[in-house]
Amino acid sequence: MNRIALFLISVFLLALPAAAQQKNISGIVTEPSGEPLIGATIMVKGTNTAAVTDIDGKFSIKAKPGDTLQVTYVGFQKQTIKVAASDNLTIVMQEEANTLDEMVVVGYGTMKKADLTGAVTNVSGSKLEDMRASSVSQSLQGSMPGIYVSRTSGMPGAEATIRVRGITSIGDSDPLVIVDGIPDSMESVNSADIESISVLKDAASASIYGARAAAGVILITTKKAKEGKAKVEYQGTVGFVQSTETPKPVGAIDYMNMYNELKWNDGGNQEGQEYSAYPKDYIDSYLANNAVNPDEYPITDWRELMTRKTAPTTKHDLKVSYGNKVVQTKVSLGYEYTEALYEGRDYQRLTARVNNNFKVTKWLQFGLDAYYRRGITRQPQTNPLAATLYMTPLDPAVNSNGTYAAGHNSSNPWATMNEGGRNNQWTDRLGAKLSVIITPFEGLSISGVWAPGMLFTRKKSYVKKVSYYTADNPDEPAGYASGFSLNKLTENRNLNTWGTKQLFINYNKTFAEDHRTDFMIGYEDYEASSNPLEAASDAMELSDYFYLTNANTNNLSVDGSETQNAYRSIFGRINYSYKGRYMAQFNARWDRSSRFARKYRTGFFPSASIGWVMSEESFLRDVDPRILTFLKLRGSYGTLGNERIGNYPYQASMTFSHPVMVDGSGKPVSVLTASQRDYNIPDITWETTHSWDVGLDATFLNSRLNLTFDWYWKKTKDMLLSIQLPIFMGYDNPKQNAGDMTTKGWDLQLGWRDNIGDFSYSVNFNLSDYRSVMGNMSGKQQESGGTITMEGVEYMSWYGFKSNGLYQNAEDLANSPVLNANTTVGDIKYLDVNGSEGLPDGAISAQYDRVVLGSSQPRLIYGAQIALGWKGFEMSAAFNGIGKQNKMLSRAMLYQRHAAGWTQFTGEVIGTSWSYYNTPEQNLAAKYPRLSDMAIDGSSGNNSQVSDFWMFNGGYFRCKNITLGYSFQPNITKKLKLNSLRVFASVSDPFSIDRYPQGWDPETTDTGSSYIARTWNFGVAVSF
Repeated sequence: MNRIALFLISVFLLALPAAAQQKNISGIVTEPSGEPLIGATIMVKGTNTAAVTDIDGKFSIKAKPGDTLQVTYVGFQKQTIKVAASDNLTIVMQEEANTLDEMVVVGYGTMKKADLTGAVTNVSGSKLEDMRASSVSQSLQGSMPGIYVSRTSGMPGAEATIRVRGITSIGDSDPLVIVDGIPDSMESVNSADIESISVLKDAASASIYGARAAAGVILITTKKAKEGKAKVEYQGTVGFVQSTETPKPVGAIDYMNMYNELKWNDGGNQEGQEYSAYPKDYIDSYLANNAVNPDEYPITDWRELMTRKTAPTTKHDLKVSYGNKVVQTKVSLGYEYTEALYEGRDYQRLTARVNNNFKVTKWLQFGLDAYYRRGITRQPQTNPLAATLYMTPLDPAVNSNGTYAAGHNSSNPWATMNEGGRNNQWTDRLGAKLSVIITPFEGLSISGVWAPGMLFTRKKSYVKKVSYYTADNPDEPAGYASGFSLNKLTENRNLNTWGTKQLFINYNKTFAEDHRTDFMIGYEDYEASSNPLEAASDAMELSDYFYLTNANTNNLSVDGSETQNAYRSIFGRINYSYKGRYMAQFNARWDRSSRFARKYRTGFFPSASIGWVMSEESFLRDVDPRILTFLKLRGSYGTLGNERIGNYPYQASMTFSHPVMVDGSGKPVSVLTASQRDYNIPDITWETTHSWDVGLDATFLNSRLNLTFDWYWKKTKDMLLSIQLPIFMGYDNPKQNAGDMTTKGWDLQLGWRDNIGDFSYSVNFNLSDYRSVMGNMSGKQQESGGTITMEGVEYMSWYGFKSNGLYQNAEDLANSPVLNANTTVGDIKYLDVNGSEGLPDGAISAQYDRVVLGSSQPRLIYGAQIALGWKGFEMSAAFNGIGKQNKMLSRAMLYQRHAAGWTQFTGEVIGTSWSYYNTPEQNLAAKYPRLSDMAIDGSSGNNSQVSDFWMFNGGYFRCKNITLGYSFQPNITKKLKLNSLRVFASVSDPFSIDRYPQGWDPETTDTGSSYIARTWNFGVAVSF
């Protein structure tokens, strides 16, 4: 007995040191942003001791000093930590470089990135959110290969144009947008609500959408709630916008001298007529006279007067989420307000979204989502930006007595901007989605969706009389501003409604461990209608009461219509994978559209794709993953359709009107009349695009370096071309299936991601190129805006004259062919390239001497992103650009001629034009032709012709965004009772490198009526 007691005491005493060494280690596991990670696994290496983080990212585990803790979480790199004296740990996980296990949204489902056989690219919503762009489309610029995003305006609320792999059709080349599985618009989504965006670029991935997918498909997935306790997130920014570039018109003295030279040139340069418009002594004394009598000698800086250098902007987003095993709910609210760079224009947007998921039983769950968006745009009737380029500095805006002056020929944009009325628009967009998912047994799911939506647009545009005064009579109006002599009102209402019904059956099964299959079959029904209504009057009785009840009924016009369209579709998909090494996918969709006659309504759009993971083969399997980690080849073929051709092209449509006629007694009466507007083409049918794609996906150096490359070829057949009808028939030109187009191109994406201790960094680069060449056009060609679309050349190629410098002297002019009798020395000299006999004929004519000058489409489209992180500090930068694009220098960039006949100049032409005041050597180096109204007059002016003289490389490099941020460490946020806290500052479009004239942004319009906005934001993001 004593021996047993002694033994037990000895064992107890020997165990005491070991027990004393173990202790509770607690801590928190977070993302680099400081957000807690729920469900991370912490294990003591070499033991079975493990713990899992809770909903706050916290854990507690028993270990002793010297033990090694291993921390793992899906999508993040494994962390290894030695247990030291500290009992409390903060573990910051770094994102895993290997993205092959990432789930990517595809048509009507999701797939692992490693299993994709089609060309799909995606971007996470978090990368877009920090840009705080006013539109989702603008935030995509430069983010993905094969996606070209172009802007022409930075005005509040402006959207961008998106092209997926170039041009697909002469008609509609806009991609189809799907939000959470439902056809919708990017305008319906707040960027803060986006989880991810996927783009389906080839037929293999997009043919599941059939008749609407020829131009590509953009899939937007919004954020959903997860299981966990209630969470509140807020992100807010305040900032200001400014123009990236500002054209600078010339001042008063330069203007008078240049206008004198212009008039002298157009008058034949007669000796003694150099100062025909403004005498020399008048110019020399003008500044002094202005100081004494500004009413008689006005000087107006119209840009300084009507625009401002900065405007405020703010954006706020609030999200609340909660989830348990039965219910997951996420509610988000967003508000944005931005003003323009001139008074009176602003934009407001309010968004709300609710996403709910209800897990009723193990085999039944419901989803109920809804969103609302309101947009308000308010602006004056006059856009002052273009006006600053045609109003001269000698035009008075305001008299010294404070009244509005006459401006130039009664045109005073300062007066009409302030007093001339408003042009306002309100849009309300509402949508909902009810879904049911039944899973009778493992592998099988049956889903149903019903999603209605509506868009209501209201516009109110009213014009008010605007008087101007003379300086010596401030009480009596001298007249009305040009275009503002009547009180006018136009009201628009447009109700668009739509509804989608979908039914899916999915079944996936793995056979004999190595054969993985996935089957899907579905049905979709879509209906839409549009009901526009307009009423207008140009004789409002009261100047401050702009409602239709105030309209003179004799001057009231109304218009209204209704259109409807629908389609019904059956589609299916089969996926097969053998050992994750060999993969195949087959898609098919049958579409039936109301846009065509019954005989031509049905279209069939199949596709097939294969993938081969070469890195799983025996001849590559033993390659060190530090060299080659993953290698896959892909190939696909399929057909896609385009049914966006209008609603009733196969029917002859009628239009009704009430013209005023005179009856037998001589009394005017309004009579209802009807006339045929459109000529019907009964056999019109789908445009069909056939698409091939060959791709390669590879990762190297333990997945730190990744590469994706695709080459594609697509041909659009039965493209719609206009039929030229005789004018006497009175119809709009109808369209028929008569053309085809071929587009070839390639996409490249490179990415590198790594970390050195606490320092993490990533670099991504994408590059793409394409050429869209016209094929058969049945002998037709289309000219538009200086471009031509014709057989054998690229879509919308520049079409004009070849130039050979400027006519330098009278001898040069006499020995060279000319365009017209007004052509003279200092004008552009064109080459005689052809004539009626097929040879140069000694004359310049538009019929024989115009040639294709080059493509107008962008080439070598690229983007890049850099991200750096260190202990909560972060910096990111995004870049984008175009390697080459043939652009035409517009007249507005040099000097702008108003429709009423006067001209203003920009600083670009000071000292750069051909001039009689120059030396011969200076004229040989002149950048622009002589100053002349006659030579730039409409289509007949010699220097206004489309030619390679005005063509330049409009390619550019732009820094798209720079963001600096800091995420506070958990020990600080814990004291503040917060989950995370981050502060940041960003600037969008800080600079660009380009060949455009000074004052012009490479993306803005060439009329000067808009600007690209540089936006500075300062923000905070907090969650609790």
